[in-house]
Amino acid sequence: MIKIEPKSFVPIYEQIKQEIKINISLGILKPHKPLPSIRDLAAELIVNPNTVARAYRELEREGFIYTKKAKGCYISEISSSLIKKERTEILNRIFDEAIGEAKKFSLQSLEMKKLFDKRLQTSAKTVSQGEKK
Repeated sequence: MIKIEPKSFVPIYEQIKQEIKINISLGILKPHKPLPSIRDLAAELIVNPNTVARAYRELEREGFIYTKKAKGCYISEISSSLIKKERTEILNRIFDEAIGEAKKFSLQSLEMKKLFDKRLQTSAKTVSQGEKK
């Protein structure tokens, strides 16, 4: 459920946070359901438990999870406005990465927009064809 990219420039604890936030916003992680223990998730991802603990601490500080003493971490009841805000932030980061990559190829804004529009149309066709089946 939680995937990380060890070679990424994004710190691992940030990747863990982002994956959990995405799973919350998609409804995969439900309110009041437990997260894996710090040790279990660290073992699964093959990372230091302190890395997972840091991600959990920050998620708790941001209101996405809460801790029950001696029981573990659980998903918080999150407002739809916070979920919408988080989705927007995640998509903005993805767009920023794509723009950064496009700039490496010296693409101008108009060229990027044309490419994006073309991909969007292709994606829409693929989705509508899938719905017809």
